[in-house]
Amino acid sequence: MKRKYFYIAALLLLFCKLPACGQQVVDGPYVSYRNEKVKVTTIEKDDDLLLPKMQVYPNRQNISLKITPEGHPEWAFSVKLRDTLINDPVSYAASPKTLFMSDIEGEFGPFRKMLLAAGVIDTAYSWTYGKNSLVIPGDLFDRGRDVVPELWLLYKLEDEARVAGGHSIIILGNHDVMNLSGDHRYTDGKYFKNAWLFGREIDDLFGKDTELGRWLRSKNTLIKTGDVLVMHGGLSPELLARKQSIAIVDAECRAYCDVETDSIPDSLQVFFGRNALFWYRGYFLRPKATMSLVDSTLQFYCSKYILVGHTIVKWNIASYYGGKIIGIDVDEHTGHTEAALYEKGKWYVLDVDGRKSSLKYKPKNDRVKEEDIL
Repeated sequence: MKRKYFYIAALLLLFCKLPACGQQVVDGPYVSYRNEKVKVTTIEKDDDLLLPKMQVYPNRQNISLKITPEGHPEWAFSVKLRDTLINDPVSYAASPKTLFMSDIEGEFGPFRKMLLAAGVIDTAYSWTYGKNSLVIPGDLFDRGRDVVPELWLLYKLEDEARVAGGHSIIILGNHDVMNLSGDHRYTDGKYFKNAWLFGREIDDLFGKDTELGRWLRSKNTLIKTGDVLVMHGGLSPELLARKQSIAIVDAECRAYCDVETDSIPDSLQVFFGRNALFWYRGYFLRPKATMSLVDSTLQFYCSKYILVGHTIVKWNIASYYGGKIIGIDVDEHTGHTEAALYEKGKWYVLDVDGRKSSLKYKPKNDRVKEEDIL
Protein backbone atom coordinates (compact mmCIF):
# COMPACT_ATOMS: atom_id res chain seq x y z
CA MET A 1 0.00 0.00 0.00
CA LYS A 2 2.84 2.40 0.86
CA ARG A 3 4.50 1.65 -2.48
CA LYS A 4 1.19 2.48 -4.25
CA TYR A 5 1.03 5.90 -2.59
CA PHE A 6 4.68 6.49 -3.43
CA TYR A 7 4.02 5.97 -7.15
CA ILE A 8 0.96 8.23 -7.02
CA ALA A 9 3.03 11.00 -5.40
CA ALA A 10 5.81 10.55 -7.96
CA LEU A 11 3.31 10.82 -10.82
CA LEU A 12 1.86 14.01 -9.34
CA LEU A 13 5.31 15.57 -9.12
CA LEU A 14 6.01 14.57 -12.71
CA PHE A 15 2.76 16.05 -14.01
CA CYS A 16 3.39 19.29 -12.14
CA LYS A 17 6.41 19.79 -14.39
CA LEU A 18 4.05 19.96 -17.34
CA PRO A 19 2.74 23.34 -18.57
CA ALA A 20 -0.65 22.98 -16.89
CA CYS A 21 0.93 22.96 -13.43
CA GLY A 22 4.38 24.46 -13.69
CA GLN A 23 3.99 27.42 -16.01
CA GLN A 24 3.05 30.88 -14.86
CA VAL A 25 2.13 33.95 -16.89
CA VAL A 26 4.72 36.73 -16.61
CA ASP A 27 3.45 39.09 -19.32
CA GLY A 28 0.32 39.62 -21.38
CA PRO A 29 -2.09 38.89 -22.74
CA TYR A 30 -1.56 41.04 -25.83
CA VAL A 31 -4.45 41.06 -28.30
CA SER A 32 -3.75 41.89 -31.93
CA TYR A 33 -5.70 41.71 -35.17
CA ARG A 34 -4.88 40.49 -38.64
CA ASN A 35 -7.67 40.55 -41.18
CA GLU A 36 -10.66 39.30 -39.18
CA LYS A 37 -8.67 37.00 -36.93
CA VAL A 38 -7.77 37.75 -33.31
CA LYS A 39 -4.39 36.69 -31.92
CA VAL A 40 -3.88 36.47 -28.14
CA THR A 41 -0.28 36.10 -27.00
CA THR A 42 1.29 35.71 -23.57
CA ILE A 43 4.71 35.01 -22.12
CA GLU A 44 4.80 32.13 -19.66
CA LYS A 45 7.65 30.94 -17.48
CA ASP A 46 8.45 27.28 -16.93
CA ASP A 47 11.30 27.06 -14.42
CA ASP A 48 13.76 29.56 -15.94
CA LEU A 49 12.50 29.23 -19.50
CA LEU A 50 10.33 31.99 -21.02
CA LEU A 51 7.83 30.64 -23.52
CA PRO A 52 5.64 32.67 -25.89
CA LYS A 53 2.11 31.26 -26.21
CA MET A 54 -0.45 32.11 -28.86
CA GLN A 55 -4.14 31.46 -29.45
CA VAL A 56 -5.96 32.48 -32.63
CA TYR A 57 -9.71 33.16 -32.77
CA PRO A 58 -11.83 33.61 -35.93
CA ASN A 59 -13.35 36.86 -34.54
CA ARG A 60 -13.54 38.95 -31.37
CA GLN A 61 -16.92 37.69 -30.23
CA ASN A 62 -17.10 36.27 -26.70
CA ILE A 63 -13.36 36.28 -26.03
CA SER A 64 -12.59 36.29 -22.33
CA LEU A 65 -9.00 36.93 -21.22
CA LYS A 66 -7.38 35.85 -17.98
CA ILE A 67 -5.08 38.54 -16.57
CA THR A 68 -2.41 37.48 -14.07
CA PRO A 69 -0.03 40.05 -12.54
CA GLU A 70 3.50 38.65 -12.50
CA GLY A 71 4.21 36.64 -9.36
CA HIS A 72 0.65 36.97 -8.04
CA PRO A 73 -1.65 34.28 -9.44
CA GLU A 74 -4.00 35.02 -6.53
CA TRP A 75 -4.62 38.46 -8.05
CA ALA A 76 -5.82 37.08 -11.40
CA PHE A 77 -9.00 38.41 -13.02
CA SER A 78 -10.90 38.06 -16.28
CA VAL A 79 -11.73 40.62 -18.95
CA LYS A 80 -14.14 40.31 -21.87
CA LEU A 81 -13.19 42.03 -25.12
CA ARG A 82 -15.58 44.81 -26.09
CA ASP A 83 -17.53 44.80 -29.30
CA THR A 84 -16.48 48.36 -30.18
CA LEU A 85 -14.18 51.13 -28.96
CA ILE A 86 -15.12 54.81 -29.24
CA ASN A 87 -13.33 58.03 -28.26
CA ASP A 88 -13.93 59.14 -24.69
CA PRO A 89 -16.10 62.15 -23.83
CA VAL A 90 -14.25 65.36 -22.97
CA SER A 91 -16.62 66.51 -20.23
CA TYR A 92 -18.40 64.71 -17.40
CA ALA A 93 -21.08 65.76 -14.94
CA ALA A 94 -20.02 66.02 -11.31
CA SER A 95 -20.14 62.78 -9.33
CA PRO A 96 -20.98 62.50 -5.62
CA LYS A 97 -17.38 61.35 -5.10
CA THR A 98 -14.39 61.39 -7.43
CA LEU A 99 -11.12 59.61 -6.70
CA PHE A 100 -8.01 60.92 -8.49
CA MET A 101 -4.83 58.84 -8.68
CA SER A 102 -1.96 59.55 -11.08
CA ASP A 103 1.40 58.19 -12.27
CA ILE A 104 0.79 54.52 -11.47
CA GLU A 105 3.54 53.51 -13.92
CA GLY A 106 3.06 49.75 -13.78
CA GLU A 107 2.85 49.43 -9.98
CA PHE A 108 -0.16 47.10 -9.96
CA GLY A 109 0.04 46.05 -6.28
CA PRO A 110 -0.26 49.54 -4.74
CA PHE A 111 -2.88 50.51 -7.35
CA ARG A 112 -4.98 47.46 -6.49
CA LYS A 113 -4.65 48.15 -2.77
CA MET A 114 -5.76 51.78 -3.18
CA LEU A 115 -8.81 50.84 -5.25
CA LEU A 116 -9.82 48.30 -2.61
CA ALA A 117 -9.29 50.77 0.25
CA ALA A 118 -11.33 53.45 -1.52
CA GLY A 119 -14.19 51.07 -2.26
CA VAL A 120 -13.77 51.41 -6.03
CA ILE A 121 -13.51 47.62 -6.49
CA ASP A 122 -14.00 44.44 -4.48
CA THR A 123 -11.55 41.54 -4.31
CA ALA A 124 -13.06 40.11 -7.51
CA TYR A 125 -12.16 43.41 -9.27
CA SER A 126 -15.81 44.31 -9.82
CA TRP A 127 -16.73 48.01 -9.87
CA THR A 128 -18.29 48.85 -6.48
CA TYR A 129 -18.12 52.65 -6.70
CA GLY A 130 -21.67 53.09 -7.97
CA LYS A 131 -22.32 56.46 -9.59
CA ASN A 132 -18.99 57.85 -8.44
CA SER A 133 -15.89 58.41 -10.58
CA LEU A 134 -12.30 57.25 -10.80
CA VAL A 135 -9.95 59.56 -12.71
CA ILE A 136 -6.38 58.63 -13.68
CA PRO A 137 -4.50 61.74 -14.95
CA GLY A 138 -1.86 59.90 -16.93
CA ASP A 139 1.34 57.87 -16.80
CA LEU A 140 0.22 54.28 -16.89
CA PHE A 141 3.50 53.21 -18.54
CA ASP A 142 7.18 52.79 -17.68
CA ARG A 143 9.40 51.87 -14.76
CA GLY A 144 7.03 49.30 -13.22
CA ARG A 145 6.75 45.68 -14.39
CA ASP A 146 2.96 45.28 -14.40
CA VAL A 147 1.82 47.80 -17.00
CA VAL A 148 -0.30 45.27 -18.92
CA PRO A 149 -2.43 44.02 -15.95
CA GLU A 150 -2.94 47.64 -14.92
CA LEU A 151 -4.19 48.55 -18.41
CA TRP A 152 -6.53 45.57 -18.59
CA LEU A 153 -8.00 46.37 -15.17
CA LEU A 154 -8.77 49.93 -16.25
CA TYR A 155 -10.19 48.61 -19.53
CA LYS A 156 -12.49 46.34 -17.51
CA LEU A 157 -13.58 49.00 -15.02
CA GLU A 158 -14.48 51.48 -17.74
CA ASP A 159 -17.39 49.35 -18.95
CA GLU A 160 -18.55 48.36 -15.48
CA ALA A 161 -18.53 51.96 -14.24
CA ARG A 162 -20.61 53.07 -17.21
CA VAL A 163 -23.23 50.38 -16.54
CA ALA A 164 -23.44 51.49 -12.88
CA GLY A 165 -23.86 55.16 -13.83
CA GLY A 166 -20.32 56.10 -12.79
CA HIS A 167 -17.12 56.82 -14.70
CA SER A 168 -13.61 55.41 -14.95
CA ILE A 169 -11.63 58.05 -16.85
CA ILE A 170 -8.13 57.76 -18.27
CA ILE A 171 -6.05 60.75 -19.40
CA LEU A 172 -2.81 60.37 -21.35
CA GLY A 173 0.42 61.47 -19.67
CA ASN A 174 3.87 62.02 -21.11
CA HIS A 175 4.97 58.42 -20.54
CA ASP A 176 1.87 57.12 -22.31
CA VAL A 177 2.45 59.37 -25.32
CA MET A 178 6.15 58.44 -25.31
CA ASN A 179 5.34 54.74 -25.55
CA LEU A 180 2.72 55.22 -28.25
CA SER A 181 5.15 57.31 -30.32
CA GLY A 182 8.16 55.00 -29.98
CA ASP A 183 10.12 56.62 -27.14
CA HIS A 184 11.02 53.82 -24.72
CA ARG A 185 13.83 55.37 -22.71
CA TYR A 186 12.09 54.54 -19.39
CA THR A 187 10.52 51.21 -20.36
CA ASP A 188 11.44 48.22 -18.22
CA GLY A 189 13.75 45.77 -20.02
CA LYS A 190 11.20 43.01 -19.54
CA TYR A 191 9.11 44.41 -22.38
CA PHE A 192 11.99 44.57 -24.85
CA LYS A 193 12.81 40.92 -24.14
CA ASN A 194 9.21 39.80 -24.46
CA ALA A 195 8.67 41.67 -27.73
CA TRP A 196 11.73 39.85 -29.08
CA LEU A 197 10.27 36.52 -27.95
CA PHE A 198 7.09 37.35 -29.87
CA GLY A 199 9.20 38.13 -32.94
CA ARG A 200 7.96 41.73 -32.92
CA GLU A 201 9.31 45.22 -32.27
CA ILE A 202 8.49 46.77 -28.91
CA ASP A 203 6.39 49.44 -30.68
CA ASP A 204 4.14 46.65 -31.92
CA LEU A 205 2.98 45.66 -28.42
CA PHE A 206 0.62 48.64 -28.33
CA GLY A 207 0.31 49.36 -32.04
CA LYS A 208 -2.79 50.34 -33.97
CA ASP A 209 -3.54 46.69 -34.69
CA THR A 210 -3.82 45.81 -30.97
CA GLU A 211 -6.75 46.06 -28.59
CA LEU A 212 -4.91 47.99 -25.87
CA GLY A 213 -3.29 50.21 -28.49
CA ARG A 214 -6.66 51.11 -29.98
CA TRP A 215 -8.12 51.67 -26.54
CA LEU A 216 -5.29 53.99 -25.50
CA ARG A 217 -5.70 56.00 -28.70
CA SER A 218 -9.32 56.70 -27.68
CA LYS A 219 -8.16 58.64 -24.61
CA ASN A 220 -7.94 62.40 -24.09
CA THR A 221 -5.21 64.70 -22.78
CA LEU A 222 -7.58 67.26 -21.24
CA ILE A 223 -10.97 66.70 -19.61
CA LYS A 224 -13.38 68.42 -17.27
CA THR A 225 -15.30 66.56 -14.58
CA GLY A 226 -17.74 68.72 -12.67
CA ASP A 227 -15.83 71.89 -11.80
CA VAL A 228 -12.37 70.24 -12.01
CA LEU A 229 -10.17 70.69 -15.08
CA VAL A 230 -7.84 67.70 -15.35
CA MET A 231 -4.64 67.12 -17.31
CA HIS A 232 -1.34 65.37 -16.64
CA GLY A 233 1.14 68.26 -16.51
CA GLY A 234 -0.52 71.66 -16.81
CA LEU A 235 -1.84 74.25 -19.22
CA SER A 236 0.87 76.61 -20.43
CA PRO A 237 0.46 80.27 -21.52
CA GLU A 238 1.07 79.16 -25.12
CA LEU A 239 -1.82 76.72 -25.03
CA LEU A 240 -4.21 79.09 -23.27
CA ALA A 241 -3.44 81.75 -25.88
CA ARG A 242 -4.99 79.50 -28.54
CA LYS A 243 -8.40 79.83 -26.81
CA GLN A 244 -9.53 76.41 -27.99
CA SER A 245 -12.28 74.29 -26.51
CA ILE A 246 -11.45 71.06 -24.71
CA ALA A 247 -12.90 69.08 -27.62
CA ILE A 248 -10.65 70.79 -30.17
CA VAL A 249 -7.55 70.40 -27.99
CA ASP A 250 -8.21 66.69 -27.56
CA ALA A 251 -8.92 66.14 -31.24
CA GLU A 252 -5.67 67.81 -32.29
CA CYS A 253 -3.62 65.91 -29.69
CA ARG A 254 -5.20 62.57 -30.53
CA ALA A 255 -4.33 62.90 -34.21
CA TYR A 256 -0.60 62.92 -33.44
CA CYS A 257 -0.21 61.22 -30.04
CA ASP A 258 1.45 58.18 -31.60
CA VAL A 259 3.90 59.71 -34.07
CA GLU A 260 7.44 61.02 -33.66
CA THR A 261 7.72 64.73 -32.91
CA ASP A 262 9.38 65.64 -36.21
CA SER A 263 6.31 64.28 -38.04
CA ILE A 264 3.97 66.74 -36.33
CA PRO A 265 3.05 69.94 -38.22
CA ASP A 266 4.72 73.10 -36.94
CA SER A 267 1.34 74.59 -36.08
CA LEU A 268 0.68 71.74 -33.61
CA GLN A 269 4.14 71.40 -32.06
CA VAL A 270 2.88 73.32 -29.01
CA PHE A 271 0.78 70.27 -28.11
CA PHE A 272 3.84 68.00 -27.91
CA GLY A 273 6.84 70.09 -26.83
CA ARG A 274 7.96 71.12 -23.36
CA ASN A 275 4.76 73.14 -22.89
CA ALA A 276 2.42 70.30 -23.81
CA LEU A 277 -0.47 69.38 -21.52
CA PHE A 278 1.47 66.27 -20.48
CA TRP A 279 4.94 67.90 -20.12
CA TYR A 280 4.36 71.38 -18.63
CA ARG A 281 5.68 71.90 -15.07
CA GLY A 282 5.06 75.63 -14.72
CA TYR A 283 2.87 75.29 -11.65
CA PHE A 284 5.93 74.06 -9.76
CA LEU A 285 9.15 74.99 -11.59
CA ARG A 286 10.55 78.13 -13.19
CA PRO A 287 9.44 79.90 -15.24
CA LYS A 288 6.51 79.73 -12.83
CA ALA A 289 2.94 80.22 -13.98
CA THR A 290 1.37 83.41 -12.66
CA MET A 291 -1.80 83.57 -10.65
CA SER A 292 -3.23 85.49 -13.59
CA LEU A 293 -2.59 82.50 -15.88
CA VAL A 294 -4.25 80.13 -13.43
CA ASP A 295 -7.27 82.41 -13.03
CA SER A 296 -7.57 82.94 -16.80
CA THR A 297 -7.43 79.19 -17.39
CA LEU A 298 -10.14 78.53 -14.84
CA GLN A 299 -12.29 81.31 -16.23
CA PHE A 300 -11.93 80.23 -19.85
CA TYR A 301 -12.82 76.62 -19.07
CA CYS A 302 -15.49 77.52 -16.48
CA SER A 303 -13.75 75.52 -13.76
CA LYS A 304 -12.94 75.96 -10.09
CA TYR A 305 -9.86 73.75 -9.83
CA ILE A 306 -7.01 72.46 -11.98
CA LEU A 307 -5.76 68.98 -11.05
CA VAL A 308 -2.44 67.59 -12.30
CA GLY A 309 0.04 64.76 -11.76
CA HIS A 310 3.46 64.61 -13.46
CA THR A 311 5.53 66.58 -10.92
CA ILE A 312 6.39 64.97 -7.58
CA VAL A 313 6.69 67.56 -4.83
CA LYS A 314 7.83 66.20 -1.47
CA TRP A 315 4.68 67.22 0.40
CA ASN A 316 2.19 66.04 -2.21
CA ILE A 317 -0.72 65.43 -2.28
CA ALA A 318 -1.31 69.17 -1.77
CA SER A 319 -2.94 72.30 -3.16
CA TYR A 320 -1.20 75.38 -4.59
CA TYR A 321 -2.06 78.87 -5.86
CA GLY A 322 -4.51 79.55 -3.07
CA GLY A 323 -6.13 76.14 -3.39
CA LYS A 324 -6.79 76.40 -7.14
CA ILE A 325 -4.13 73.89 -8.27
CA ILE A 326 -4.24 70.35 -6.90
CA GLY A 327 -0.98 68.39 -7.31
CA ILE A 328 -1.38 64.65 -6.78
CA ASP A 329 1.79 62.98 -8.08
CA VAL A 330 3.54 60.82 -5.48
CA ASP A 331 6.34 58.27 -5.97
CA GLU A 332 4.66 54.88 -6.23
CA HIS A 333 8.02 53.17 -6.74
CA THR A 334 9.24 54.08 -3.24
CA GLY A 335 6.05 52.94 -1.52
CA HIS A 336 4.26 56.28 -1.33
CA THR A 337 0.69 55.61 -2.43
CA GLU A 338 -2.10 58.13 -1.95
CA ALA A 339 -5.07 59.47 -3.88
CA ALA A 340 -7.06 62.69 -3.85
CA LEU A 341 -10.76 62.48 -3.05
CA TYR A 342 -13.21 65.21 -4.06
CA GLU A 343 -16.45 64.80 -2.16
CA LYS A 344 -19.30 67.28 -1.73
CA GLY A 345 -17.11 70.20 -2.78
CA LYS A 346 -14.26 69.36 -0.38
CA TRP A 347 -10.82 67.85 -0.99
CA TYR A 348 -9.29 65.00 1.00
CA VAL A 349 -6.27 62.70 0.82
CA LEU A 350 -6.88 58.96 1.00
CA ASP A 351 -4.15 56.47 1.94
CA VAL A 352 -3.91 52.75 1.12
CA ASP A 353 -5.57 51.82 4.41
CA GLY A 354 -8.61 53.90 3.57
CA ARG A 355 -7.82 56.69 6.04
CA LYS A 356 -9.12 60.07 4.94
CA SER A 357 -7.45 63.35 5.90
CA SER A 358 -7.87 66.97 4.87
CA LEU A 359 -5.92 68.14 1.84
CA LYS A 360 -2.67 69.91 2.72
CA TYR A 361 -2.23 73.52 1.67
CA LYS A 362 1.18 74.54 0.43
CA PRO A 363 3.13 76.96 2.67
CA LYS A 364 2.56 80.64 1.97
CA ASN A 365 3.31 82.14 -1.43
CA ASP A 366 3.29 78.69 -3.02
CA ARG A 367 7.08 78.74 -3.20
CA VAL A 368 8.45 75.46 -4.50
CA LYS A 369 12.24 75.18 -4.66
CA GLU A 370 14.18 72.89 -6.98
CA GLU A 371 15.14 70.70 -4.04
CA ASP A 372 11.46 70.17 -3.19
CA ILE A 373 10.90 68.34 -6.49
CA LEU A 374 11.56 64.61 -6.11
